[in-house]
Formats: sequence, C-alpha cells, structure tokens
Amino acid sequence: MSFGRSGWLVLLLGTGFFGRPVAAQEAVRNRDPDAARLVTEDIPRFWSALDGATLLDGADRFQHLYLESGTPGLKAFLRGRIVNARALAGTVAARPRYYAAIRGTTLAVDTAGAVKARIRASFHRLADLYSEAVFPDVYFVIGRLNSGGTAGEVGLIIGAEMYARDLGTPTDELTPWEKAVVTSSDVLPSIVAHELIHFQQPEAKGSLSLLDQALREGSADFLGQLISGGIINRIQHQYGDAHEAALWDEFRKVMHGRDVSGWMYQGDQSVDRPPDLGYYIGYRITEAYYDRAEDKRAAIAEIITMRDADRFLAASGYDGGHERSGAGKGPR
Repeated sequence: MSFGRSGWLVLLLGTGFFGRPVAAQEAVRNRDPDAARLVTEDIPRFWSALDGATLLDGADRFQHLYLESGTPGLKAFLRGRIVNARALAGTVAARPRYYAAIRGTTLAVDTAGAVKARIRASFHRLADLYSEAVFPDVYFVIGRLNSGGTAGEVGLIIGAEMYARDLGTPTDELTPWEKAVVTSSDVLPSIVAHELIHFQQPEAKGSLSLLDQALREGSADFLGQLISGGIINRIQHQYGDAHEAALWDEFRKVMHGRDVSGWMYQGDQSVDRPPDLGYYIGYRITEAYYDRAEDKRAAIAEIITMRDADRFLAASGYDGGHERSGAGKGPR
C-alpha cells in the first residue's frame, strides 16, 4: 500500500498491495505459518525514545533511539507514512494525551500474547484452506496516526497506534478523521489477515480499473474475515447492506473506468455516505462467487489468483444482491 490517509477503518491499510516485490523472496519461500515472525520490538523502542523527550530534543531522540535502530519493518514504514523523525515528533507533541494513554495497550501486543495467538491462528487457517499460501513476517510499529498497515518487501507492517483505543482513551486532540478510524486492539488480527491475503495475490500489471481494484480489496476483506473471524469495514457494510441494489446500479456504470475517486481511497472526502464503498462491492462479488462454488477450497484459490475481473464477476452471478435468496451474509 502506498498512500497515506485513505479513509475510515477500511483504508487504515494505506493502499492496496499490488504484488510481491522480488526482494520479498525469503517470505515467498516460507510456507510454514509458525515460521513467520511476529516482530514487536519497535513498540518498546518507541516508548523508550519518548520517555524524557522535550519539544527541543524530541526529533533527535526519535531519530537516534527509534528510527535508526529500528527493524526493517519500521524503516520500510518511513516511506510515505512516518516520513522522518521531525514529522513523528510533531504528531506526538500535538497529541500527548492520546499517545500517553495507548502505551499499555500497544505494549500488550507483545506481553499479553492474545493478539499474537489470534494472528497465528488465522495463519494456520489460511494454510489449511490454501495450499500455496506463503507467510511473511509481521512488524508492529508506532507511527503518526496516518496508516494502519501495509504489505511490502519485508513483509506485513502494522501501525499499532491505530489499534489501541479503549473506552477511556482521550480523543479530544485527534482530528475528525483520526477519531473515526482509531479503534481497539481486537481488530488487529483482522487487519493482519487482510494484509496477508494481499500478500498472496499475484502482481497486478498495467492500469487497473475500478472493478479490478474493488475486487482486490474486497476479496482481501472477504478472505481475511474467513480466516480471522473479524470484519474490518462495519460502517461500509451497514450502509451497503441497506443500499446494495442502488450502489450496484451506480457502480456498474463506471466500473471499467480508471477513476476510483468516488469509490476507493477517499479519506474524509466523502460527504453524503461512508467512503470506500468499492470495498463493499468487491466483498459482495467475492462472496457471491464463493457461495456459488461447490468446491470451496478451489474457490479460495481462484479468488486469490484471480486476474480477469470481468470473467470473475460473470462467474459470480452477482447482481446487486438479487442473486441471494435469504442466505446469510458473510464468510462461512
């Protein structure tokens, strides 16, 4: 994923991951879900750098005690997200109560173990369902409240500060966008699962249509939910379920175009309805394809390796929800 603020929880992920770079060969070779590392060492390093920091030396402390000594995941997260130590120090200085309140929750990603156990379980679930699955390392870092996760050369990278809010966390310092997207650590396994599915997808070539991008993201949502048991886009699904037929009528008129601005990666620019409803449409098409398939394991492989969006849509039989006859929604 390659862009910054991208819209509500669905786009805390940054951007869609369009294939695995050649430098990811080590991760690509790993087919053992237990061999993938869940790396949390950047989290306590962040707090050590913050302790004792002042407005005058905060950037220097983050540079020398956090960024320079960080993991490959943290260094990769710099590009387009943290940017540099000065930007990170500025974000933290403008939100001191929020960052102070999430210390324990972020540290618990490592010490409590429950989140890691659920992530590992979703890895095993994918291994059971898809024989070609590969399992990259997962890095948990703390960033600038502008991206919740990405997938790239070193593996999966998750911005833990986005998933550390509880009922007592102060949010008065946050922007409206930040208030809308920060959530609890319970969501972390589902975010990791979404990114894990992206890591399996073949490299996208050429300019992608709206339908292509909606299917890449929506299928990662669908299969991520299938392996983790959690959904990451509740707002989009609540709205979509109530307006599905109308959304589909609107979507299919523009789905072969390259302009995704009305459906994907909108951030806070969508005014009259939730942003990023292309994820919802992609999810529903994928769900219809899966529901229609007699061999569910084969369907999962076909969803992951899908390259022809139009053929996939036709095979799904999706028609704005009309093809469903009272069936329950969501992966089974």
